[in-house]
Amino acid sequence: MFAGTVDGTGVVVLYDGRRVARYTDGHPTDGHPTDGHPTDGGDAGLDLARADDSDVTTAGAVALRRRGTAVRYLPAPWVDSAETRRIDRPDAPARPLEHPDGITASAPAGGLADCRGSTVLQLRSSPVVAEKHAFLLADLGGLVPAHLTYTPPPDRGQSPQPAREPREATAQEALQAWARAGCAVPDGKPGVKQLNLWAFAVQPLPQNAGSAAWVCLRVDRWNGEGSAATAVVLPAGRGPQRTGGGPGRACSRFEQDTAAWTWWRSPQSTEFLLAAGSRRVTRLTVKGPDWSTDRPAPDRTLAVERPARSAVQVEALLDNGARITPPH
Repeated sequence: MFAGTVDGTGVVVLYDGRRVARYTDGHPTDGHPTDGHPTDGGDAGLDLARADDSDVTTAGAVALRRRGTAVRYLPAPWVDSAETRRIDRPDAPARPLEHPDGITASAPAGGLADCRGSTVLQLRSSPVVAEKHAFLLADLGGLVPAHLTYTPPPDRGQSPQPAREPREATAQEALQAWARAGCAVPDGKPGVKQLNLWAFAVQPLPQNAGSAAWVCLRVDRWNGEGSAATAVVLPAGRGPQRTGGGPGRACSRFEQDTAAWTWWRSPQSTEFLLAAGSRRVTRLTVKGPDWSTDRPAPDRTLAVERPARSAVQVEALLDNGARITPPH
C-alpha cells in the first residue's frame, strides 16, 4: 500500500486482505504488536490491525505516522478530499486537510472520550472510484480509524415504525448528537470498526424544563465483539450521563430494543425518575421499596415524581408482549 519516507522516517504499509501491517524504522517504544489491538506507539517497529471485510468507509484511511499528539494519514485511493472537524463544534465548518502526495498533513490525534472535544477526519469519496459521499473517521490510537455513524430517533407517533438503518454522521442532526453525547462511548481503544450513536428517544421534561435526549452508543470491533452504553443528555449544557451498558449485542441489528432510566432533579429541586424506551416500547413499569408505577407510554417515556431517591426496578413492555430491563 505504501513505502516511503515520512517526516524523515522510513514507513512501509502492507495489506493481505485480512490485516494491515505498518513497519516504521526505529526502535520499539511501546510494548509488542498485538493482532487486532495495535500498540501504535509512534516509533514502534511493527504494528498489526484487523481490516477484513472492509468497505469504502471502514477502509478510508490508515494512520501512517504519529508524532506526539499529531497523526498523518494515508487516505484510500478512492478518497477525493480530506478535512478535519472538531466533534464538539458541529456548527463550525470542516477544515481542509491537504494531501497533495497521497499523504495528509498532520492532524490532531486522540479519541472521543474527552468531552472537551476531539478532532475527527471527514473524507469524501471520489465518484470515479466509488459512490460520492462524505463520512467521518475517529482516531482511537490504532492503525485503522473507527467509522462514525448515526441512527436518528423514531418519528413521533403511537404506532411502532420500522427500525432505521445507521447513516453517515455528517448531517447537522448527526453532528449535533455526536457533539452532545459522543464522549460517552463505552470503548475507545484501538480495534474498533464502527461507532454508532442511536438517538432512541426524546423526552419532554416536567415543569417545562426542556427536553432530554436518550442515546445508545454501539461499539463494533473488527474481531466481531461489541458493547454498548446508554446515556441521557439533559439541558443546561451538561455532558452525557451514562445510565447503563456492557458487552454483548445491545443496540445492534441483532438486538433492536432497549430501555434506560435515571434520576433527575428539576430546576425547582423536585426529584424525578426519568425512563425511556425504543420504538417498540408500549408501557413502562417502575417498582420502588414501597411503591410502584405502571403506565402506558405512547411516546416511550415516563417521568415519576418522588420525594427522595431510592433503589428501583425498571421494566419495559414491548408491542409483542415481551419485557426487557435496562442494562446495568
